[in-house]
Amino acid sequence: MRLSWVPMSETILPAQIRAARCLVNWLQDDLAKAAEVALTSVRDIEGEKRSAASGTFASVRRALENAGVEFLAGTKDHGPGVRLVVGRPNLVRRPTVMTMWEGMPIETNFKGRTFDAFISREVLDDLGRLTKKEADEVYFGIFDKHRAAILDGIRNAFDDEGNWDRQGRLYVRGKDISELNR
Repeated sequence: MRLSWVPMSETILPAQIRAARCLVNWLQDDLAKAAEVALTSVRDIEGEKRSAASGTFASVRRALENAGVEFLAGTKDHGPGVRLVVGRPNLVRRPTVMTMWEGMPIETNFKGRTFDAFISREVLDDLGRLTKKEADEVYFGIFDKHRAAILDGIRNAFDDEGNWDRQGRLYVRGKDISELNR
């Protein structure tokens, strides 16, 4: 019987978590704080004592992605790995306001331009799995939790002329956020 190769989809290995933490020069305690989980949880994940399917594992992964790490799936010829993200927009200033019509403006610098990128309330609702309008602080928390996905969404929306208005503002839609399209 011949075994066929199946690619690693979204599975992240504990070794990748350890390597990612080293890439951003974090101690286990730093990772626990960034992921808002207990230090023992980080130790259990890295020590292969906790399932990759747990919510804690997802929080740890998101914290490392927010710090600029990209997780690489294994291929037929190479094992899984990690690397620092290249080509991600830079945040000029953390968002501090939600507008009624346009959503959250995020002052961003990318490809030599500084501009406001707007993330709609609906996209933030989808990321946060919200079912009703919430206080602005809740949306800022969603931004912090999904910062990497939002910045990558800005990168994805950047080259589509239809996403820009006449004032040079970029509108990021759900289709631009890969976390919503998995």
